[in-house]
Amino acid sequence: MYTKNHVALRDATVAPTKSLSMTALAVFFMGLSSLANAGRPLITDDATLVDDCQLESWWQRNRGPNEFWLVPACQVAGVEWGFGYASQTAGEPDLYELSAKTELRALETNGWGATIGFSHGFEQGSFRGDQHLNLAVTHSFADDAWLLHSNLGYANNRDAGNEVTAGIALEREVMANHWAFAEVFREAAGRPFYQLGYRFEPKADRLQLDISYGNRLSGSANEHWISAGFVVYFSAF
Repeated sequence: MYTKNHVALRDATVAPTKSLSMTALAVFFMGLSSLANAGRPLITDDATLVDDCQLESWWQRNRGPNEFWLVPACQVAGVEWGFGYASQTAGEPDLYELSAKTELRALETNGWGATIGFSHGFEQGSFRGDQHLNLAVTHSFADDAWLLHSNLGYANNRDAGNEVTAGIALEREVMANHWAFAEVFREAAGRPFYQLGYRFEPKADRLQLDISYGNRLSGSANEHWISAGFVVYFSAF
């Protein structure tokens, strides 16, 4: 069995989505409202649940308004429950997201696992927003040194209609508690997005730091973003 405390196999729950944070370039392809996310800063979701509780926080610089996110999540009765809040610059309304995810098959070392998740994202002043249903599958290779995540989902976007979402991400452990990744994801019509990132745990099983860069696969820098954040793991029960 894989070790749930392994940094790459812990889920970071919610992440912004294009529907939820339209100015954020809908970074990350689905997992909540309109994307799926794996551990921060990955956008493609992984097929695991947080062991107990965690708090994610990150700053994201976009071409439009920038965002600052706080996302606590806990596992209760086999379901990972998350709540996301984001403050935007330039006078844009605050963003919120509610999510739930459960395992269909537990992930094992050199095996595979699957989860299904649902999320609802909305803006300040109105609970009407975007819904997203996402299936995540993770494969483990070389004793968890390589992890391959794939997502397939369906998003009901308030302003853009219904969309099929998808994504694939590859993670590599470059040294103990240090991970690099690359991913490609689609959340709406048009060319997909890509993201490159790095994360490490200065304090194993307690604190993770991360940084990433993303853009659309078009050769243009007009839709790029940069994010930097941290994840704190803790016990609340």
